[in-house]
Amino acid sequence: MKKAILFLVSMFIAIVSCAQSSPVYKMYRTQNYHNQLRLNTMTGEVLQIQDDGQSWTICTAREVSGEKEGRFCLYDTQNIWTFIMLDTYTGKNWQVQFSVKGEDYMFAAPINIFSLAYPETTSNWTNRFQMFKTQNMWTFILLDSYNGRLWQVQYSTQDLDNLMIVPINKYELVSDNERCIFSIQPLTSMYQYYLINDSTGDMWKFQWSTKGDDYRWIEKFK
Repeated sequence: MKKAILFLVSMFIAIVSCAQSSPVYKMYRTQNYHNQLRLNTMTGEVLQIQDDGQSWTICTAREVSGEKEGRFCLYDTQNIWTFIMLDTYTGKNWQVQFSVKGEDYMFAAPINIFSLAYPETTSNWTNRFQMFKTQNMWTFILLDSYNGRLWQVQYSTQDLDNLMIVPINKYELVSDNERCIFSIQPLTSMYQYYLINDSTGDMWKFQWSTKGDDYRWIEKFK
């Protein structure tokens, strides 16, 4: 009886572990039904896969060592040819463009080239950096879910010089934390959100803007 129980427990643990593990390769559907994107979630390499068997490299490996599954992810945008790739460990991100016109139209352009966090080789972060769409098709919000820092991310299909990332809240609200405790929720105004510490219930209200730094702010609820 004990052996049967131990066997069932070990099977349950194995099933849970498999369910929680991230795939090394992940496919993303595009709005062009002949093409999908295949992401190596460990390295950030992106391939465009066409249903006739052809494939092209859009983005070469960003993290050559590639030791952590699920480190990289893709976010679709309202532009059918454009995705945003995020390194969830460092906060770096790229505008990834696929195309049916040829390789000259396929590229990965850096939006943020600077690390916003510095993982150690032993770090096993999960979804530390997260991106959220806004009602403005060109704007995303980047959240460090471990300490509450926020940035406004801007992409563009017209002029790559307009790619940018600017801070909304550049200060850590908590320190020495290595799990997701912060989330954001939209308000009625398309420019305003709540930032919530899901562990303590503390809340902040913040605003992003395309008008400049004077229109971006964050304040804590008393």
